[in-house]
Amino acid sequence: MSKFATILGLIIGSIILILSMIDYQQGEFISAFLNWQGLALVLGGTFAAIFINYPLQQVGCVFKGFSKVFTTEPATHDDVIEALVHLSHVSKQKGLLGVEHKIDSIDDSFFRFSLTEMLVYQDRDTLKQSLENRLINMRLRHLSCQEVYSNMASYAPAFGMMGTVMGLIIMMTTQVTGNGSPYDTGASQDMLGSLLNGMGLALVTTFYGVMFSSLLFMPIAGKLKSAV
Repeated sequence: MSKFATILGLIIGSIILILSMIDYQQGEFISAFLNWQGLALVLGGTFAAIFINYPLQQVGCVFKGFSKVFTTEPATHDDVIEALVHLSHVSKQKGLLGVEHKIDSIDDSFFRFSLTEMLVYQDRDTLKQSLENRLINMRLRHLSCQEVYSNMASYAPAFGMMGTVMGLIIMMTTQVTGNGSPYDTGASQDMLGSLLNGMGLALVTTFYGVMFSSLLFMPIAGKLKSAV
C-alpha cells in the first residue's frame, strides 16, 4: 500500500492547497498564486544547486526516486512467502528449469535477483554473500537518493526567499524611479496599491519554496528512507 499512500497523500495535499487559494466571498480562484517566474526560480534554482552539489550520475536518482515512490509497490512478507511456496511446488514438479521460467513473472526486483543467483550459485554461503552485497548496494543507493531529496527540501525554501527579496528589490526600485508627485493623493493611493500587489506577488516565491519542500521533496526523502 506504499504507492497508494503516496498518491493519496499528494491528492489530499493538493486539494487542501487549491481550496485555500479560493476567495469564497468573490467565488473565484486567486490568480496571484500563479506566478511562472517564481515557479521557474524555485524549481530551476533547486535543480541547479543539486547539479552543482552532486555528480551527474547521482543527480539521475532524482527521477528514479520519484518514479519509485509513485509507481513501485514493495512486496509484503505474505506475498514473498506465498511465492516461495508456489516455487517450491514448481521445483518438485518440473525441477530448476521450471523455476527459471517463473522468474520473469516476479515483480519484486530483489526477489527476482535472488532466484537468479540461486540458479547460478549452488553453494549456500556464496549465495548468502552475493545477496548481502546486493542488499547493501541497494540500501546505499536509497540513502544517496534520500540525501539528494533532503537537500532539495532545504534548497527550495532558500530560493523561494531569494525570489521574494528579488521581487521586493524590483518593486521598490520601480516605485522610487517612477514618476508622480508624492503629494498627489491619487498617485499615492495608486502607488500603495501597486506596492501591496507587488509584495503579494513577491511572497509567492516563498510559498512555492515551502510548498515543494514540505509537500514533495521532504516526504519523498522520508519514503525512500523507509524503503531501505
